[in-house]
Amino acid sequence: MEEPAIDGRKIVELPTVHKAYLVEQTYGTHTVRCGVCRRHCEIDPGERGSCRTRLNLEGQLYTLTYGDVIASESRAVELKPFFHYHPGKTMLTIATASCNLECPWCQNHAQSGAEPRPLVAHHVPMRDVVDQARANGDVGVCISITEPLMLFEYCLGLFREAGSGRMACAFVSNGYMTSDALHMLSRAGLDAINVDIKGSDRVYQDFCGAAEGAVPAWETVRNAAEMGMHVEVVHLVVTGLNDNKKSFADIISRHLEYAGADVPLHINAYFPAHRFEAPATSVEFLQEAHGMAKEAGINFPYVGNVPGHRLANTYCPQCGETMLERWEGRLERDLTDDFKCVSCGYALPVVA
Repeated sequence: MEEPAIDGRKIVELPTVHKAYLVEQTYGTHTVRCGVCRRHCEIDPGERGSCRTRLNLEGQLYTLTYGDVIASESRAVELKPFFHYHPGKTMLTIATASCNLECPWCQNHAQSGAEPRPLVAHHVPMRDVVDQARANGDVGVCISITEPLMLFEYCLGLFREAGSGRMACAFVSNGYMTSDALHMLSRAGLDAINVDIKGSDRVYQDFCGAAEGAVPAWETVRNAAEMGMHVEVVHLVVTGLNDNKKSFADIISRHLEYAGADVPLHINAYFPAHRFEAPATSVEFLQEAHGMAKEAGINFPYVGNVPGHRLANTYCPQCGETMLERWEGRLERDLTDDFKCVSCGYALPVVA
């Protein structure tokens, strides 16, 4: 079913259309510059930004996805993946359409490639999201599946609503956001973020449409940690692109520089998807990468997207004792004493 043509005079009255924040007016014109994402789109009247969720109407920028929730499901935090954030708990996961990057291997391309359709969209009130999370017994709400920034303005209100009920608020993000956007989210109640690092500057520029390269995502990792958020990092190892020691050595170096030794690093397997047909990541390389990370001083590297792999478990970095066992993206056994190692007393850095 095709969406009717947009009438600018009527669209602003729709519930999923809302004035955008962090907008810079271009002097003397009706062109505007978006300040949410590090792509810094300059958007002419009648046009959308690269994410397709922001529309310039006569010099005013609007988001088209305000409360347009296209997916909603209670999920284990380990599936996101968060391994050191409310282990064994669930969060209500919601998403909207589109993305600000263009990764050709996207595992969720059906949603991230979807066009926002404000004329036929269903608006979900913030209170309904919070009430559903509470009814599920979830510890909080998480914006995931597609890039959470596509719900930026909505999240500012949603996180305040959730926070008033003492619920956790999390992002699973590509991290390609401005520091202004991150600060606003932090003040609204965002308390955890998992940042997906794509690879080198070349990977971002040549494959993801991200002209500034990898640094903006790493800066989000560092800034979020400095703001007091819980931070975890994911790196998808794509066959033929970054499945080599040189590429991964750079990931390790930047992780130690921007994140630190105690921030978990999820080394995840890629599978053919969307427009990328290279074979799945070698498990042998993932294991080798895990060993490189440990040797370099990263305390909590994990191998992900390999069901049942022992390197998805948490081991004490002090004595090697098994602390948390996981299976199929869920916490299977907690072998700690209130997240302390039963052998040596090491306190696991987690948000419980």
